[in-house]
Amino acid sequence: MLANDTKGRWVGLVDPSEFLEDYLPRSDSMPQTPCLHEDEQEALRRVATATSEKNMYEPFKASLQRYARGMVFMETSSTSANNTFHLKPDFCLYEEAVETSGKMDFSTAELCIELKPCMSYDPFDDPDAKISKGQLTTFAAAQFSSQFRIFVFSVVIVNDHARFVRWDRAGAIVTTRFNYLEKSDVLTNFFWRFSHLAREERGHDPSVSPSNLSEEDAQKIRDVLHLEAGTTLFTFAIPYNDGGKLFYGPHFPFPVRSLVGRSTRTMPVCNFVDGAPGKVVFLKEYWRQAVMRGEAEVYEHLIKHRVPHIAPLMCGGDVPRAHWKAYNDAKVLHSDITANNILIKDNGEGVLIGWELAIFLDDRTDSNIHMRRDHSVTQQFVSAALLANPGQTHTLQDDIESFLHVLVWTILSYLPSPVDENCRKSWVLLLYDYTFKTTTGQEVGGTTKADKLALGDYPPKAFNPMEYSPIIELIRTLASPFRARYGEPPTDGEKEVYEYVNAGVREDKVNMASLVTHPVYGYQLGMDRLKNSEWFLNTIDDALKRPDWPNSDGAAYKFLATTKGTLRQKKRGTQRVETDAQLLSVSSHPSGSLKRSTTTPPLLAPLEKRYRLDDNSDKSNLRQ
Repeated sequence: MLANDTKGRWVGLVDPSEFLEDYLPRSDSMPQTPCLHEDEQEALRRVATATSEKNMYEPFKASLQRYARGMVFMETSSTSANNTFHLKPDFCLYEEAVETSGKMDFSTAELCIELKPCMSYDPFDDPDAKISKGQLTTFAAAQFSSQFRIFVFSVVIVNDHARFVRWDRAGAIVTTRFNYLEKSDVLTNFFWRFSHLAREERGHDPSVSPSNLSEEDAQKIRDVLHLEAGTTLFTFAIPYNDGGKLFYGPHFPFPVRSLVGRSTRTMPVCNFVDGAPGKVVFLKEYWRQAVMRGEAEVYEHLIKHRVPHIAPLMCGGDVPRAHWKAYNDAKVLHSDITANNILIKDNGEGVLIGWELAIFLDDRTDSNIHMRRDHSVTQQFVSAALLANPGQTHTLQDDIESFLHVLVWTILSYLPSPVDENCRKSWVLLLYDYTFKTTTGQEVGGTTKADKLALGDYPPKAFNPMEYSPIIELIRTLASPFRARYGEPPTDGEKEVYEYVNAGVREDKVNMASLVTHPVYGYQLGMDRLKNSEWFLNTIDDALKRPDWPNSDGAAYKFLATTKGTLRQKKRGTQRVETDAQLLSVSSHPSGSLKRSTTTPPLLAPLEKRYRLDDNSDKSNLRQ
């Protein structure tokens, strides 16, 4: 599956010697690479002639162990630790000081190595070798998820040839295949240089390091963060104004299973001042393209225009109104409205987060102006129009529609109802996960969303809550203008009749009811309401004033991801549930946010990092 996700993300093929010079540079202090001994050459020949993976293991280690100074090759194909997704690369390279207990552990692995005895398994040569390419991608993704990484390397041995791969959140750089018997110096040079590089040069994030707190102080941090005793803590160095701040916390609790994209991870952390833990804040790590604005820049712009109900200024309030004020006053379109970007405090007040994809309306050349399909958006909440036309300009209408999809997805997933659970799963699958490929190979979707909106059947009329609630009526009212967006526009004949009726109304010759029931009137009214957020906000305000809201209408449960559908649909459903669990797992911590962003540059470009610190004194809890 990950092999498909990274389609179009492979850069190469790069000459192996150039690869070494670009990504594993030799320093002046690095000793020269020694030549292979005769027994090592013989072992390497045994690797090339082996007829099974198992028979490649022992001679591979024997031929190259001397070139991995300070490191140990460990055969990991037969056992895995509990925290490694049960994945088993053939070999991993570990620092000698690391205790692995003889088990595969991605959290400390420096390098993953795959060995295949047959050339047909070359993942970058044989178009049918998706299993091997998928394995490599999965191992790299697991390494990113288990560590604090900017990039990682891997090595592929296929029969008597080898390749090097460098991975980051934009994809992978791959070398040409070379015969390591004829060019053994290229292979030995790789391991020699790799083992002599500093940790940062091997891809470790220099802003994160193991905590140097005493055990007593570390336990104080764990107590404040509600962590189990003995939880490993890390130090996060966050640039702040002209200096920097140190914060402490555990590893991110949930893995990001995709290799490319923003790969957002969040968790509570706190600083340590004068012998005591400071305030708990949220640390946010995400990756972005170098051409995109950093989220910190977006927040600074919103603060300048006094946009309320965003993380730095959270004092409770109205998320849709915050969105409209950002659009109307600051000329910023959020463009990533999802259930995960709307946080609700215990008192019911909300905050809108996740502004890293925001579009500055005054900059029409902004790279964010078109929806990206590289894991940058959450498909379930994207408008039907953008799903059907991925290159279409993202507009205010699309964001308003996304708010609507968040509401419908939430009630279908959480609101107690007598409707059969499998029926609800089927609705969610068809409305939010179904996509198909056009004859040109482009993946599109949103057809069921568009059809339901055009018919005025959103959410499905067959859905009803266990207990009466105005929420269903409110959502269907909010959905009504989208009949104009997705339904058939009026014909010229209908427009002519409408103008005739309208003239009659102005002259008091025709009853007003004849005008408001005409299809052209409904179409124009719907399109007018979609021009801004005012009607939607007023409709919500009016609904909230109703006296017939139930006293207890909380979520009863969340059904699991459907087991039906294509592999891609099942994967999306599973990932959505995992994301829900991740957000809910940290929801009990005091509010506040610490934004730590990492950019994803174009491949072959230098990495750039930005950070953002939110210091929020509001102590109310957040929950999704």
